[in-house]
Amino acid sequence: MKKVYNKILDKAIPYYEGGRSYDIPQIGWMLKEARKILKKINLREGLIFPIIILHDIGYSAVDEKNPNVKEIGTKKIHMEEGAKIAEQILRKLNYDKEFVEKIVYYISVHDNWVLGDDEPFKECKEMALFNDLDFLVGIRSKEMFDLRAESMEIAPSEMFNSLLKEEKLKRRPFCCKETKELFSQLMGDRKKEL
Repeated sequence: MKKVYNKILDKAIPYYEGGRSYDIPQIGWMLKEARKILKKINLREGLIFPIIILHDIGYSAVDEKNPNVKEIGTKKIHMEEGAKIAEQILRKLNYDKEFVEKIVYYISVHDNWVLGDDEPFKECKEMALFNDLDFLVGIRSKEMFDLRAESMEIAPSEMFNSLLKEEKLKRRPFCCKETKELFSQLMGDRKKEL
């Protein structure tokens, strides 16, 4: 990973430790999967990597350690605060000005799907890939799957069934065959564990 992304991550970690500390390994998983996909699809790494690293940094401004991932008020706060923190970090690091404004904007709307707004994911291919990975990260392991179910106050089996009917699958289809295949693989793994 380029040095600048490591610097962004170093600045972000204290915020994640003050918010949802389980987001730190989530970032690593998302970056790893994004790297694989970027070898096959031509997207702007300078846009998607900082979004992945910084997108949930605003949870440091939320009092709960495992907030409901679909609670609208919490989503709004963490997006607004996350955009502010992201801008501070990127400007301190003199990150490419061409990308700073876009990154800050996309962090401020990265969970707008909860509000029924899918436009950010349709207007930008990097955001479409980000949205796929952000959706998949919560089912990447039994531990994360169970944690997500707990945050939503539902049983893992109920969450599994709700994922099969998830609005994302209808409104924001996977942006590439790689993420669609990854969804099938991860859901197969989670089904075996129920």
